[in-house]
Amino acid sequence: MKRPGRAGTETQTSLAREVAHDLNNLLTAVIGAADAILTRPDIDPETRADVEAIREGACRGGALAQSLRGQETAAPDPVSVNATIRATSRLMAHQLGRRIALTLELGEPDCFVRTDPSRLDRVLLNLAANARQAMPDGGTVALRTGTRLVEAAERHVPDTIPPGDYAVISVADNGAGIPAGDLPRIFERGFTTRGGTGLGLPSVLAMVRQSNGHLAVETADGRGTSFEIYLPAVAASSLAAGPPVKTPGVAATGGTILVVEDDPLIRGMAERVLTRAGWCVVSADSAEAALALLDGPGGACGIVFSDLSLPGMDGVALARQVGARWPGLPFILTSGYEIAPPEAEGVRFLSKPYGQEALLAAVASGLKRSGQAG
Repeated sequence: MKRPGRAGTETQTSLAREVAHDLNNLLTAVIGAADAILTRPDIDPETRADVEAIREGACRGGALAQSLRGQETAAPDPVSVNATIRATSRLMAHQLGRRIALTLELGEPDCFVRTDPSRLDRVLLNLAANARQAMPDGGTVALRTGTRLVEAAERHVPDTIPPGDYAVISVADNGAGIPAGDLPRIFERGFTTRGGTGLGLPSVLAMVRQSNGHLAVETADGRGTSFEIYLPAVAASSLAAGPPVKTPGVAATGGTILVVEDDPLIRGMAERVLTRAGWCVVSADSAEAALALLDGPGGACGIVFSDLSLPGMDGVALARQVGARWPGLPFILTSGYEIAPPEAEGVRFLSKPYGQEALLAAVASGLKRSGQAG
């Protein structure tokens, strides 16, 4: 097969970024709608659980979009294995379908690893798809976590596990198992016995190794299959200050905010969130329309929230004009693209997809940075 040249590779990269941008826009609308439903006090528990699953799926989709545009973290912060597995298990249950039960057996105490959570999601979802194919008549998948000290190198298929302290994630099914003759080939690209693409397990192995991990398969024909993911555990001393904690968003209320967004779905979502938080919202679908509003009678506002990609003048040019003409006016840029946001005074960047909490926190932070918030 002829490999793509440099121009072809650049075209593929550009296309991936465009797809990621459009996906992030759609996910922003989904997350915003889910947040709006979850704030209603009268929704029943079953509906709440469904909407939380939708929101979690959209957030995970945003992480996948980041990796699509080449933004995986080179040296990620330690992540909780059990918390990551709990979140991903919802998507795995949907992937497995109604005929296959998913059970969780999470080891305690919890442990931490350095990996991109979206990469681990893809590993587990690929393994769920593989288990579903192995159990066409239904069955059970057990998702387990734990820790293990490997004192001497252990040979497995496909990897040899070197000595070390590991967090171990196991995905075990009670399906047909893998015939002994097929086992050495299941990680070959294109090899399949079930009519698929033959890319799932090779991708799993590649992603595990990208996380400095190792993979081991235990199987017997007719007695199911277990995939064990070994990831280097983060030493307890590295967590002396505690694992990274997500801080809740700060509610932002009062004043007038100008929302500049050409996508009506996202613009409407932002308007609703900010209005419920107590803001008077005015909106524009272009930078030129935004400048006209600011120039017009009653155009004074407390902060500007603008998309980067706009028809005509883009959000960066708008931020510069606003900074030159109204010095000190807080400005927030948002985008689904990978960009290096301007570091001008008063300009803050919010990456898409974002939810209600992130939007309000960004607004509060923008006001605090400009000295307008007490």
